[in-house]
Amino acid sequence: MMVETILSRSMRVMFSGGVALSLGMLAQPVFAQDTTTAAPVQRVEITGSSIRRIDSETPSPVQVITAEDLKKSGYTSISQVLSNITANGQGTLSQGFAYAFAGGASGISLRGLNTSATLVLIDGHRMAPNALSDDGQRSFVDVSNIPFDTIERVEVLKDGASAVYGSDAMAGVVNVILKKTVTGTTVNAEGGSSTKGGGATVHASITSGFGDLQEDGYNAYASLEYRHQNNITNASRYNESPGSWASLDWTKFGGQNFINGATAQTPHPRIPGSVYLRDPTQSFGASNAVFLNGSCNYALLSSDGCTFAPEGNLEPKTENINFLASFTKRLNDGWQLAVKGSVFESKVDVVYRAHARFTGGNSWDQNVAVSAGVAPYLTGTTLDSVTVPATYPGNTLGAPAVIYGFDASSPTPETKVNSKNYRLVADLTGSIGEWDIQSAVGFTENTINQNNLGTLYAPALQAALNRATSPYSLTGANSAADLAAIYPNVSATDTSKLSFVELHATRSLAQLPGGDLGFSTGGSYTSRTMDSPAPTLIANGTVPGNNAYVSGKQTDAALFAEIVAPVTKTIELDGHARYDHFGADGANNSFTPSAGFKWTPTSAFGLRGTYATGFRAPNPAEAGQSGQAYVGSGWDLINCPGGPAAVQVGANGYPAKGSFVAACSQPTVLNSSSTTLKPEKSKSATLGLILEPIKGWSSTFDLYEIKISDQIVTPGNVDQTTAVRNPNAVTGDCADGNGGTYTCTLAGGAAGQILYIPNKYVNANSTKTSGWELESHYKWKLGEYGTLLTSLDWSHTMSYILSEGGQDFQLAGTHGPSIIGGNTGNPKDRIAATFTYAKNALDVTTAFNWISSYSVVDPSYAGAVDCATSLSAVQGTPFFPNGNAPTNFCTVGSFMTVDLTTRYKFSKQLSVHFAVNNLLNRKPPVDLSSYGGFVPYNPSLHQSGAIGTFIQAGLTYSF
Repeated sequence: MMVETILSRSMRVMFSGGVALSLGMLAQPVFAQDTTTAAPVQRVEITGSSIRRIDSETPSPVQVITAEDLKKSGYTSISQVLSNITANGQGTLSQGFAYAFAGGASGISLRGLNTSATLVLIDGHRMAPNALSDDGQRSFVDVSNIPFDTIERVEVLKDGASAVYGSDAMAGVVNVILKKTVTGTTVNAEGGSSTKGGGATVHASITSGFGDLQEDGYNAYASLEYRHQNNITNASRYNESPGSWASLDWTKFGGQNFINGATAQTPHPRIPGSVYLRDPTQSFGASNAVFLNGSCNYALLSSDGCTFAPEGNLEPKTENINFLASFTKRLNDGWQLAVKGSVFESKVDVVYRAHARFTGGNSWDQNVAVSAGVAPYLTGTTLDSVTVPATYPGNTLGAPAVIYGFDASSPTPETKVNSKNYRLVADLTGSIGEWDIQSAVGFTENTINQNNLGTLYAPALQAALNRATSPYSLTGANSAADLAAIYPNVSATDTSKLSFVELHATRSLAQLPGGDLGFSTGGSYTSRTMDSPAPTLIANGTVPGNNAYVSGKQTDAALFAEIVAPVTKTIELDGHARYDHFGADGANNSFTPSAGFKWTPTSAFGLRGTYATGFRAPNPAEAGQSGQAYVGSGWDLINCPGGPAAVQVGANGYPAKGSFVAACSQPTVLNSSSTTLKPEKSKSATLGLILEPIKGWSSTFDLYEIKISDQIVTPGNVDQTTAVRNPNAVTGDCADGNGGTYTCTLAGGAAGQILYIPNKYVNANSTKTSGWELESHYKWKLGEYGTLLTSLDWSHTMSYILSEGGQDFQLAGTHGPSIIGGNTGNPKDRIAATFTYAKNALDVTTAFNWISSYSVVDPSYAGAVDCATSLSAVQGTPFFPNGNAPTNFCTVGSFMTVDLTTRYKFSKQLSVHFAVNNLLNRKPPVDLSSYGGFVPYNPSLHQSGAIGTFIQAGLTYSF
């Protein structure tokens, strides 16, 4: 993408004595003392500061992506553009990760410190976070639910900014700035598709405004935007060639064959579009396989003749409808009121497979029921497998039989996510005496309706199969009543709300040799609520599924101040301080100062640096009423001493005599919030060079280091000493030590039966990362041949150390930490280079995006000591269970795409554009450790390779 300097792209012209006064008058003395008619003083409004300034280069590094850059990218979604910025790293969230807790959403992870350490703003104000948290814990703003055509620019602050913005800004800030005013009407329309099929996209918008703020005293505009993208199926990219990113057969290299339906996958494989039965008491063979439909038979099954391509989607079907209305009015005495109201809607359809399927070995345990205010408990029945009776139509085995294959009647297992963002914000600016005032009040809300289709309620299916008359048919043609009972709609509505009030006051305190001593102070109050229950049928234990729930509220009253001191004409010193008071008890209060400097001895050279403290307060998912319950591992150490196989009798293991049999099964664990959490704390520093050796060439080089301590995590080892036990005595079975049982009574109280084991969030880990960033821009003037604008952004991670359990793990260039998000990997380098040639009405932009290689090993993952163990059964999918992975699959290769965008202006009103993303059709490298996709590639980093060459064309007409 094209990224130019802030100075050339982010200026706001302020007139002496004009209507909209700047928040900080930092004009140099020549402007303050000149009594003649002066040229407008150009001041830059930059993310990370409340004080506007003449010089665009601040002590902190800021990247600016303009509306023009967005057009030249060839993309039609802001999430696609932000995913390509070089500072976006480990922990980023993409819509290609089908099994994400926050399915269908996209999140940014600056410096690879995960989505919760990057603050996303709109017009400098907070938004309600996504109602579904990343991994059920981390708050983030879904950047796929932000309009595209009403963006004026995006500013990416690559520095700790909690001293300015408060919680969550430890790694940086992404500030999406919308258009302030619009006059006239602009219509934009474009469409495109992948050359490999699928992903057809239609994008259209109309923006219309009227009124000149200076002449008429007001401006009003409205914008309506629509975007629709078809899905791309995994089957359309499936490649049976061994060793490919879309291949599932690794037997050629000594590994497993994971092709659906392959005999090597499971002893009795799944079958496409057909069902067969087997008597579980007899050996499997031609006489013990009854095929009810389809073309498959035992001979074909045994010779891998019934295999089928991967199911599900590589890219989900999405739809966005965005509406924005803006009104800005000049008031008396130089005051100005700006009001924006918007509704942004995003629909995502995440498909997992074609139909419900059975592998014979399926078993259904009791489900864990849990919700806010209700302790977890096991409910429902246990089924070893779903069977048909001996009298079932088509069952010629003469005995009850287990089911293999697909239920042809089942709805497609998928999750439909409908996310709506509501936003109403009013900004009032003006002056009182020598103070420039900026105030704002706003309300934002994110509401998500999620509907899970095709979820199997196994007991209902078993009952329907057992009916003596009109049993449920596995080959289709079943009643609507049966389907509703067996595959109920599992739905929930989740809501996140955030409202705020802000006040900033800025003035010049004194005249320094380098200019005005700028001072800004103010306060804010933010209230946030989150109500995110699990779907009712999951929460009450009727069907299995993700039972994570969140209910909580958080308030924050903050005071802040900033000072900018140009102590000489070449030296500027900056300082920020902020105090945040959370809730009534103030347990998470934080004081966060920061400081910066800039030294510019010449116009060609400058030195800058910052030191900042930061924090992230525990959010409602961590400190509210929240949890997620599941059946853990192990057994009750008190009531089943030695475990379920403590005594060996022949070749069998049995519980020791006196063990309470129910205590020898896996206990229920409740991952839950904690009211004793402390805020995460960060310390960060930057040191950089500003170089402008010749006119038209500007470069910056910045070193950075960030350390986050007291990170909020779920304990890896469940502590049974905290178990909640039944206070009452329970009568049940005890083991006799020989495989038999006898009736016994287990006392209640401290040694009673485990009801559940709390596993509360704790402050434990720390992460320290360091690296450098290079940004360079040069404009070549080619005379009559036009101009060539070049841009380079390079982010390099020198070190990424995770400290966990008393150990330090170096994760730069590895696959760690793999437990975050979709296991995105942690490459050391990302480079973006763009070249824009322009002459008269034509401009052509070529963009190169490169991601370096990284190891498949996550050193912080228990047992993943090397490539062989990582690709066996320790980390991710066991492609090589025997530990014999070839070394060429131990490294995920580097990846580069080339994008080409061309635009031609036929007139001031009409222009056409043509774009090709992934021009060279580069395929993604094989990643056998990532669990983000259905096939072995990394959708968070290499999605454009999986999509393939994407071509689109469109036009823009203004009048």
